[in-house]
Amino acid sequence: MKEILHVGVVQMAVSKDTATNIERFEHYVDALMKSFHKPELVIGVEGGIGYNVMEPIPGPTTERLCTIAKKHGIYLVPGSMSETDEKLGPGEWYNSIPVINPQGEIIAVYRKICPWYPEETSTPGHEYVVFEIPEKNTVIGVSNCYDLSFPEISRNLALMGAEVIIRPAMDPEPLYRMYRHVIAARAVENQAYYLSVNACGIYGSSTNYGHSAIVDPEAHFLWEAGKEDSFVTVPLDLGLVRRSREHGTMYKDHLLKHLRLFKPAMPYASNLDAAPLFRKWED
Repeated sequence: MKEILHVGVVQMAVSKDTATNIERFEHYVDALMKSFHKPELVIGVEGGIGYNVMEPIPGPTTERLCTIAKKHGIYLVPGSMSETDEKLGPGEWYNSIPVINPQGEIIAVYRKICPWYPEETSTPGHEYVVFEIPEKNTVIGVSNCYDLSFPEISRNLALMGAEVIIRPAMDPEPLYRMYRHVIAARAVENQAYYLSVNACGIYGSSTNYGHSAIVDPEAHFLWEAGKEDSFVTVPLDLGLVRRSREHGTMYKDHLLKHLRLFKPAMPYASNLDAAPLFRKWED
C-alpha cells in the first residue's frame, strides 16, 4: 500500500512543564501504536514540546523524542519548542519544530517564519522545510500556526514537492470559524492534504479551540476533533494528490499546472516595501 500514508494526530492541552508535555505525548503515541491502523507519521501541536524548555536542537529534550520515534519505528513531528542557538542574541529564541525519522535521527528543524507578533516573541526563521518519506515516495511540508495566514508559505512548500502540508498550532478560540475555511483553501489551492493539529485547553491567557482537522485536496474534511485531548490515525490516499495535480481537482481545476502555464506576475514578491499599499501606510 505504497500510496497510503497512515498519519497519527495528537491533539492535546499544553503544560508549561516540558516533562509533563513529553509524558502526555508519549502516552498518546503509545496508544496510537496499539490501534488497528498504526501510524507511520505522528504529529503534535505547537508548544507541545514546551515553550519553557529553552534548549538547542539537538539537546536533552529532543533526545528523548528521538527515543520515542526509534522505539516505534515512525516519523515524528512532535510539535514545537523554544530553541536556543549560538547565532542568536541574549534572550532570543526560535519557535522550532524538529522532524525525526524512524531511526531516531533529527533530519530537519523548521523554525517558524511568521511568529504571531506582538504576543509571540520568537525570532523569525528564514528557511522552508520539507522532508521525504521514501517508503511512500512522498514529500511532507512543515509549517507552524500563524504561517497559515500567509499563502506564500504553503505555496512554496507545494512547489518544493510537498503532497502533505502539516501545521502544528496553538490557535485561540476566536479564530476557529475563520481558520476552518482557510485550511480548506490551503488544501485546494495547493492540491495537497492539509493537516492542522491544534492545541486544546487553556494556556496562559487563551483558550485553545482544538478542532484539529485533516482536509484532502478536494476540500473534504476527513476528520475533525472536538475541544478535548484527542488522537487518531487517518490513512491518506496519496494517489488523490497525484490524480488532482495530473488531471485536475474534481477532474476540473488544474491549479498548479495552470500556475505554471499562466505564470501570473508577482511584482512585489521580493520587494514588498515598493508595494503601493505599504507606501500608502508610510504616508
